[in-house]
Amino acid sequence: MSKNNRTLSARHGQSGLLYEALAATIEAADGSVTQSLADLAKERQISPATLLGTHSFYDFLQPDNHGKRTYVCTGTACLLANKQQQVKKKHLKQFSEDEIGEVACLGHCYHGGAYWQDMQVFDAESAQNNASAPPLIPYTNAARHSLFTDDIGDVDSFYQNSFQEPKSILTELSNSQLRGRGGAGFYFIDKLTACANTPAGQKYIVCNGDEGDPGAFSDRYLLEEQAQRVLVGMLAAAHVVGADTAYLYIRAEYPLAQQRMREAIQAFEKTPAFTKNRVQFHVIRGAGSYVCGEETALLNSIEGLRPEVRTRPPYPTQEGLFGQPTLLSNVETFAAVPWILQHGGKAFAAIGTKQSAGTKLLSLDYNFNRPGVHEVELGIPLQQVIDECGGGFHHAVKALQIGGPLGCIVPMDKVSELMVDYESFSQQGFQLGHAGIIAIPKEFPMIDFLRHLFAFMAHESCGKCVPCRLGTQKGHTLLVSAINGEPIVNETFADLLDALEMGSLCGLGGGLPLPVRNILQYFSDELEEYFVGETS
Repeated sequence: MSKNNRTLSARHGQSGLLYEALAATIEAADGSVTQSLADLAKERQISPATLLGTHSFYDFLQPDNHGKRTYVCTGTACLLANKQQQVKKKHLKQFSEDEIGEVACLGHCYHGGAYWQDMQVFDAESAQNNASAPPLIPYTNAARHSLFTDDIGDVDSFYQNSFQEPKSILTELSNSQLRGRGGAGFYFIDKLTACANTPAGQKYIVCNGDEGDPGAFSDRYLLEEQAQRVLVGMLAAAHVVGADTAYLYIRAEYPLAQQRMREAIQAFEKTPAFTKNRVQFHVIRGAGSYVCGEETALLNSIEGLRPEVRTRPPYPTQEGLFGQPTLLSNVETFAAVPWILQHGGKAFAAIGTKQSAGTKLLSLDYNFNRPGVHEVELGIPLQQVIDECGGGFHHAVKALQIGGPLGCIVPMDKVSELMVDYESFSQQGFQLGHAGIIAIPKEFPMIDFLRHLFAFMAHESCGKCVPCRLGTQKGHTLLVSAINGEPIVNETFADLLDALEMGSLCGLGGGLPLPVRNILQYFSDELEEYFVGETS
């Protein structure tokens, strides 16, 4: 059924994506959307049930959100900054309770107390200063060779660098040892080569700008402040694989990023470089779904299907968007490509470590004295990041959440043993992930942090596989009961984590057990009253 729907959706292509038509239909509907969906289904020759299943998936297309006039961030950083109630109290002077919604993360973790109103995102600082727009994201370069601070100069000349011979681009990217910056750390050249070598009449490039990890805002910085670099990286990839169409999927919570990327595309289309290689770029606005950051769910979303995770193989480089070979990578990965093409792959590989080359953008949250985006060379000691980049903390901190809810929890006494690279974290039982760093205050109860993790995952699960759909909700129920005086049996909880890890189709359910086990391992004394029985 999904293949049939995918084929029907592909008929319209970029001239009228089903997803965009669906979102526009829901947003324009006055009252019940039943007839509007029926009309769209007839026009697109697709089942109304398919459209209903798709639109009911997204937070901002839900009927409950139609009357909302502002959204308060409930993300981890805002929770720990203890500013959410302050923002909501302020809003209640202007809006009724029914007009105030909630959103998982708005990418303003460096100030906390973020909210979304009138298609703009604000935070506690901008609200306090009565600013008409939030300030720029704080950015600091702590690397010897920054990938993102050089003046790009003439826009057309900047784009011309992406028109090297495909073989030359492949050589430089192979020499660079660039690894994907989205979290998993796969070598970019492997994806690029696989897509280039798959025969097909149509191929696509997709940039994953659905940066939904609470605590991460480095992609938002690049989309808003370094848009041309992202486009050049995508253009070079398109040149190698033979794609003429590229999509940037940017979350709804980043309205300024969408605007800046559209402006960058318009600037590109006025250059001679565009006439030389007419790659068509399209910005897709998300509608509120964390799981769309998973690559196959994102592809389903663009197609207008319910954005559930696909089984693999086949991989996107074989059968991706509309069933065609697709190179899909994240914002920071694409943005690193121009520097590599300009300075050479070996120069990039000389930065960082042998296995983790280049620089990495770290997102430091409000609890650091110097929050914001910090560019560092991979391999830098984590302690140095805290002391020199972040300037320490406002107050006592007991642990760091690194890489979002699917990353890890590092207790402060383990920080000195870690370097900011993939291998160091893996060897110590952690995961670097997207590298957003949230400081957990000493006074914040870890049982509440566990409940927060499971609540987030239960809400964001796509629901396709049973272990994740039921397991995340079960975990949340157990933790709420424990907080209310009914301790969890250790063996039961261990079995639940095993089921999530081994039975889930993607990293949402499969990745949750790692940070949970980190907490159970390093904060067992604090959690003792909430668990009973022997640990497995």
